[in-house]
Amino acid sequence: MKKKPDSDKLTQSIKNLEHAMSFSDRTEQDPFYFAGIAKSFEICLEYAWKSMKRKIMTEGLDVYSPKEVIKQAGRLGWIDDVEKWLDFLEDRNLAVHDYLGVSEADYLKTIEDFLQEVKKISPKIAG
Repeated sequence: MKKKPDSDKLTQSIKNLEHAMSFSDRTEQDPFYFAGIAKSFEICLEYAWKSMKRKIMTEGLDVYSPKEVIKQAGRLGWIDDVEKWLDFLEDRNLAVHDYLGVSEADYLKTIEDFLQEVKKISPKIAG
């Protein structure tokens, strides 16, 4: 079985996150929806930074951590607001490791903002 490139996985994860967010109005009635949205966000963020990393490395630059990748993507002009992307990463880390650290409403807002930003950069890092 041929492995899909990260850029294809990023495109699919963006579609999955859009679909998951269509259920955001149901999160108060059933926590299952929130869990699905949160997981879709985590996956999409993971593919986003890994796709950026791969593209950055084709430029001949070495980057290793997600923070380094985000900062370099900003220097390359792929990301308009590096601090916002670092906040996405921080919120994700906080939510994954301390479920009481981020409110559901705040996390959904982060995810909504991330979705808009990742859709902007996806064409820049594809391929």
